[in-house]
Amino acid sequence: MNPCFAIIDRNTLGSSKLRELLLKVFPGMEVFTYDTVDGFIRDSNRHFIHFFVSDLMLLSRTDEFEPLKGSTTVLSTSGTLVAGSGYHILDISASEKDIMTALKDLRENFRNGACYPDYARRKDGGEALLSSRERAVLRLLAQGMTSKEIAGELGISLPTATFHRNNICSKLGTRSIPRLTLQALLLGLVGADEI
Repeated sequence: MNPCFAIIDRNTLGSSKLRELLLKVFPGMEVFTYDTVDGFIRDSNRHFIHFFVSDLMLLSRTDEFEPLKGSTTVLSTSGTLVAGSGYHILDISASEKDIMTALKDLRENFRNGACYPDYARRKDGGEALLSSRERAVLRLLAQGMTSKEIAGELGISLPTATFHRNNICSKLGTRSIPRLTLQALLLGLVGADEI
């Protein structure tokens, strides 16, 4: 199932424009729009990686979005929510240029946090960002192996295993094993039952 975005907003014109901008910033990503929270919930079998929800809908259904706080951007014009709320906030009354800048910033946050699938593929659809060997090393890292154990498992030297590990950390922007594990899960390199 492909990762996708959900826009939950009664403003269908605004949702349509936001969808258009998202597709420019996140080429190849699927974007689904909903005019009710219930409509979104009925379609929750999709693999949503981020949610864009109007401030009024959020306030009326905070219980639905509280667990998704880190993956939710609130579409706000009134400043109802402040930056310290834990939600990402997008001022939809801003200029299109400012909104595009905010979406590009969000894309960079995704890249640093393993939410956007171009960890697996470059934007142009070309060669994989991680080599097949790096993907194998990442899979073993996610299973809790040390560099020495990875070297033994793959039949490579310890310096080579360390080299691959450093490349992975550099490309994925983190040295945190939990974040690397999450990225391995998102990339489908390891199943939840393997961790």
